[in-house]
Amino acid sequence: MKKWQKVALSAVTVLSVVTLAAGCSAGKKNKATSDNKGAVQISFSWWGNDDRHKATQDMINGFEKEHKDIKVKGGPSGFGDLDQVFTTRYAGNTFADVTTLLYNWVPQFGQNGGFYDLSTIKSLDLSTYDKDFLKFGQVDGKQVAVPYGQNTLVMYVNKTAYERNGIDVASLKIWDDYAAAAKKLPEGSFMIASPTWRFPVTNWLQQKTGKAEFDEKGDLNWSEQDYLDGMTWYKEMTDAHVFVSRKDYLENVGTEPVSLATNKKWLDGEYGGGIGWNAGITSDYESLKEVGDELVIVDYPIAKGGKKVNLLSKPSLLFGVKKNEKNPEQVGTFLNDFLNGEEANKTLGLSRGIPASSKAVDVLTKDGKLTGFMKDGFDYAQDAVKINETPFYEDGTLTTIYTTEIEAVELGKTDLKIAAKNVYTKTKDQAAKLAKDYKLK
Repeated sequence: MKKWQKVALSAVTVLSVVTLAAGCSAGKKNKATSDNKGAVQISFSWWGNDDRHKATQDMINGFEKEHKDIKVKGGPSGFGDLDQVFTTRYAGNTFADVTTLLYNWVPQFGQNGGFYDLSTIKSLDLSTYDKDFLKFGQVDGKQVAVPYGQNTLVMYVNKTAYERNGIDVASLKIWDDYAAAAKKLPEGSFMIASPTWRFPVTNWLQQKTGKAEFDEKGDLNWSEQDYLDGMTWYKEMTDAHVFVSRKDYLENVGTEPVSLATNKKWLDGEYGGGIGWNAGITSDYESLKEVGDELVIVDYPIAKGGKKVNLLSKPSLLFGVKKNEKNPEQVGTFLNDFLNGEEANKTLGLSRGIPASSKAVDVLTKDGKLTGFMKDGFDYAQDAVKINETPFYEDGTLTTIYTTEIEAVELGKTDLKIAAKNVYTKTKDQAAKLAKDYKLK
């Protein structure tokens, strides 16, 4: 696998929502908690599934046994209404001492001391993080949040399915190679499935222009011609059955952002690969493993004229501390253990994906949790040249603009020039609105 020079372009973003809905085992006091009389009490909120809830509560239990002077009240929740809950809690300053955040909330709520400056907490060690990666959590020069893990768009293919169709994975270097190989596929099959055409076009244009779609102030970097070039390339690749057509995707997957792991066309090898965030592709691998197929990470092709791979990158989630925190050092002790602690990370495992802390990665590797396909994706993402996504890149309106226009093209309702003009104009207008809302200017 090629080694790419590691580069990170700083970007500001919006962070996640934190939920303080009490639930499950969070409200139950364990023995360690009941024995910690007179201890400082802090709170920690997060969201996720039952596996994440259990791993997190187990980590809290272990932390309390080692730190008798600190009690931690957990606040788990599901994935629903994150924005609404966080906004309400933030307005009333009633959210947890340590709160899970989404990327787009950092610039939006971290202005003017909106969160505690983590760089001032002595008990929190951030030297285990790449300095450029920490910029995701910085606002006005202050470290208002710490990103937990890094998500990078990578490409992976069903090696077994490719070989069944006489395609040698090692021979695929550029997009034209994929187009030529697609001719060997049976009717109804495609080389690569992407949940949105925006992902491959974004990577392609980042390679061609050397720039992200938006700059740090939220202004558009790409021209109308850039969008036309990107959409034209994507349409050509779709017609060649490199990418799953929008029509086929809607008919077989649907409109919801769901995993391909249980989809029949994925399991049958008719969707021969994918583009996705490296922290969230394990289920795709496991589902194919169960049917006897092998999924492998491949070098992401560089666009003609492009010089670097320039993959889209973002933090998976972040943690912030309330701005008027009364026990910063105790909070720092807990957060430091969560991010860097050996036993803590053995307990947490990969419940939140792969962490960015070098100490945590070492622990998970030695403990045998970070291996195989997931480690391949992690290593590739670490070495690849990346461009950080803007906080509002995944805004629903922007995604809808892309989706609507490419569907209109595929269904013959408009042509590429009109679609590209619409994408450029509408994206520019929405970006200006979001930049103002997120206080990027």
